[in-house]
Amino acid sequence: MRHNISSGLPMEQQIGYSRAVHVDGTLYVSATAPVDDQGKVVGGTTYEQAQYAFRKVEAVLSRAGYTRTDAVMVRVYLVDGADFGQAMQAYSEAFGAAKAALTVLNVLPFGLPGMLLEVELTAVLENPGADQT
Repeated sequence: MRHNISSGLPMEQQIGYSRAVHVDGTLYVSATAPVDDQGKVVGGTTYEQAQYAFRKVEAVLSRAGYTRTDAVMVRVYLVDGADFGQAMQAYSEAFGAAKAALTVLNVLPFGLPGMLLEVELTAVLENPGADQT
């Protein structure tokens, strides 16, 4: 059964996407920006922005009944490949124990000035319970 998870931000309705989608023990978390509820970029460095984005992802995981170690695929989209080390330090601190598959892509700048990265994640529960949303 499919369950959409919303952050409640107006952009989800305007564009037509969900913060995450839960289907049969798998959680797909949309690309997550280091942006607060007021639309402001949080953090001045790639490391700080990655920390914030990973905390946002972890909150979605928790809300859906998952933990960091349920992560099976993480994608990090970086504006500047030179910031790889900063992004990987934050990744390692947040999700390194999961030993998930990891992809890092260098992308063109995002539409929001000062935004240096986005994070996307897929998580799987090996034995999903009937009470998972």
